[in-house]
Amino acid sequence: MKKLLSISLCLLAAALVFASCEKKPVPDGKCELSAFALTSAIQGTIDASAKTITVVIPTSVTSTSFTPTFTATEFDVVTIGGTAVTSGETSVTITDGTKVAVSDEVSAMNTEYTIVVLSNDEAVELVSVAFLASDNDLLAEDVIPEAIAAEMLVRVPGAAFRQELTLKVEAGSGDEIKVNNTVVESGSTIKVDTNFPIDITVTDAVAGKSQSFVLKVGKILQYVVNKLGTYAEGTMNDFTMTINPNDNMPYFAYTRKVGEEKNNGVSIAKWNGSAFELVGPSGIADNSSRSASKPQVAFAKDGSIYAKYLAGEVASKPTVKKLNGEWTLVGAAGNTPQNNNTSYGYPFFIHPANGQPSFFWNNNSKNTTNYRSMMFSTFGGDAWNATAVSGPIPAYGSGSTASSGMYYGSSAVVGSDKVFIASSFNEFGYYVHEVNADGTLTTIVDNFLPADAPHGLPSNLQLKGGPDGSLYMLAAVRSGDGSMQIFSVDKDAKTLKAYGPGLPVAIASNGGISADFGFAVNPVDGLVIIAFDDSENFTFGYLDDNLQWAWFNETPVDAASAYFVEFDKNGIGYIAYFDSAKNIVLYKVALEEDIIPE
Repeated sequence: MKKLLSISLCLLAAALVFASCEKKPVPDGKCELSAFALTSAIQGTIDASAKTITVVIPTSVTSTSFTPTFTATEFDVVTIGGTAVTSGETSVTITDGTKVAVSDEVSAMNTEYTIVVLSNDEAVELVSVAFLASDNDLLAEDVIPEAIAAEMLVRVPGAAFRQELTLKVEAGSGDEIKVNNTVVESGSTIKVDTNFPIDITVTDAVAGKSQSFVLKVGKILQYVVNKLGTYAEGTMNDFTMTINPNDNMPYFAYTRKVGEEKNNGVSIAKWNGSAFELVGPSGIADNSSRSASKPQVAFAKDGSIYAKYLAGEVASKPTVKKLNGEWTLVGAAGNTPQNNNTSYGYPFFIHPANGQPSFFWNNNSKNTTNYRSMMFSTFGGDAWNATAVSGPIPAYGSGSTASSGMYYGSSAVVGSDKVFIASSFNEFGYYVHEVNADGTLTTIVDNFLPADAPHGLPSNLQLKGGPDGSLYMLAAVRSGDGSMQIFSVDKDAKTLKAYGPGLPVAIASNGGISADFGFAVNPVDGLVIIAFDDSENFTFGYLDDNLQWAWFNETPVDAASAYFVEFDKNGIGYIAYFDSAKNIVLYKVALEEDIIPE
C-alpha cells in the first residue's frame, strides 16, 4: 500500500515538473485582417490606416446575408456586427457601415474596421444632356437630343446658333462626368461654346469603365428660296412643269415659235442641276399646219419620256410622241374620235400597271354621244382606245340644268404604282378617285361640297402627293367672298379636310378666278408651299408648324402667269412661272445649308 502511494506521488510530481516546463503563448504584436471577402467574386479592399474594408457589390445582388472568408493574425478573434464568426462558416448580415472587430486573445490589442459598401451597376451611363430654356435666354424651349448616343446632334434657333450656352448634364449612379475635360457634378450645369463639338466623358471608377460622347449643336434649318435661272427658246406661249421620277429633275413641256415659224411647235427641256438643256430634238410639232397648245410631258418607270399636245397635226385633237432618239408618233396623230375641250386641265400620265400612255379629256364635239362627258384614252400597243367613264361620277344633264354634270377637268398624281385624280363637274362638288389601268375609277371622295358652297369649281384644281402616300388637294371654295383652300384627303373617312386657312380670291359668276395658283407638298416632311398672284403681287408661301401661312422673303417682281410648284422625291421644291416676256423662270425651295461644328 505504501508502495502504491509512493508511485502516485512520483507521477504527480513528474506532471507538475512537465507542466512547469510548457511555454506560454507569446503575443505577436499584431491584431489585424490581411484578407476579407464576401464571396469569391466580391473581394474586399482593406485600408489599414483608414480602418475600412471596401466591398463592391453588383446591383444584381440583392441579398445582404453573406458568409465571409478572412485571414486574421494569430490568436485573433473576429466579430462582425457583434457576432463571433469563423471564416467560411458563419453567416452574417453585411451592409454599409457594418463593424468588423478583431481582438487578440493573448494581449490587450484590438482593431475595428468599418465596411464600406459600393454599389456596382457595372456600366457607365449618361442619363441626360439638355440646353434648358430656364438656363438660356436665347432659347424659347428646352433642347435635348432625340436619344443618348456616342454622337448626338441638337438644333437651336438661329439666334442661339454658334453662341455660348448653358448645358445641364446628368450621369448614372457613381459615375463621374467631364465636359470638355472639366469635372461637372451630375445634375449641374456648365457653359459651353457651341462653335465647337462638346466632348463629354462619363467614368465609373467602381465598374472600371469609361465612355466618350460628342454633342454637336446645329441650327434649326429654314426653307429658303433661290432663283436658279431663266430659260427661253424662241417666242414661248405656254408650258407645264413635271418632275421626272427617274432622274429627279424638273422637266418643262412648252410651245414656241423659232425664227420665222408661223405656228407654235413643242419642245421639252429640263433643269439638269446646274443649267437648262433640251431633251431630245427641238420641235416636236414643228412645221404643222396649225399651232400646238397644252403641252405636257410624262414618264414611264423604264425611263421612257412621252410628250402630249393639242392641235399641231390635227385641229382640236391630241397627239402623243415618245422620245426614241427622235420624237416618234405613238399611234395616230389626233388620237381621239372627238375634239377636246381646252378650257380646263386634263391629266396625262403613264399608268404604272401597264406602262402605257393614258389621259382624260372632255368631249367637245356637239351632237355626238358623250358630249361634255369625261372620257379616257389609253394606248393599247397598236392603237388608241377611247371610252366614256360611266361612273362613279355624275352624268351630263343629271342635275337641275341641261349642262349640269358637265365634266370640267382633273388633276392627277402618279406614285406607289397607283394613279389618283381629283375632278370637278358642273353643279356638283369635288371627287377623288383611284384610276385603274382601263380607266375605270374607284371612289375615294364623292361629291364633296366645301363649306356652304353650291358646288366645286374647276379653276386651279390640283391634286398632289405627300409623305407616305398621302394626298392633298387645292380647290376653290365658293363661299363668302371666295377662297382657295388646301384640303387633306382622308381616304378612310372618304372626305376632304381643310388644311390650314383658305386664301381669299375673287370668284366670278362663271366660276373663274382672277388669280393663278400652284402648290405642292414635300414628300419627306410634309411642308406645303404655294405660289400665286395676289393683286398683281406674286407670292411664295408655306404653311408653318401651326398650319398658318407664312411668306418667303424672296419674292419675284416680274411674274406674269402659269405658276407650277413641284417637289422631287428628296424634298427639293421647284417653282416655275412665266415672266412678262414669257420666259420660264425657275426657283428652288430647299432647306438652307447645314453647318455642323467639326
